[in-house]
Amino acid sequence: MAEEKKPKAKIIRVFETVAFDPEKGSYRAVDVRFEYPVGSGNYYDIVIPLEEYTPEEAERRVREWVQKYGSLMGKEL
Repeated sequence: MAEEKKPKAKIIRVFETVAFDPEKGSYRAVDVRFEYPVGSGNYYDIVIPLEEYTPEEAERRVREWVQKYGSLMGKEL
């Protein structure tokens, strides 16, 4: 039998909020909270402008975050 592939990240919560950018001011956004690595109890947030949000975009950005920053999590320096 093939081994189950454990997911690297798990989306926990998605909600609308208001964010602030010094260049464009306040704007409506969607906050995507995810756990990485799964089961660790460590949670991270990605904020996506409301106009750009789709479920597929949220998944893409979480995957991109894991690829870019995941190898640094838990690393001792």
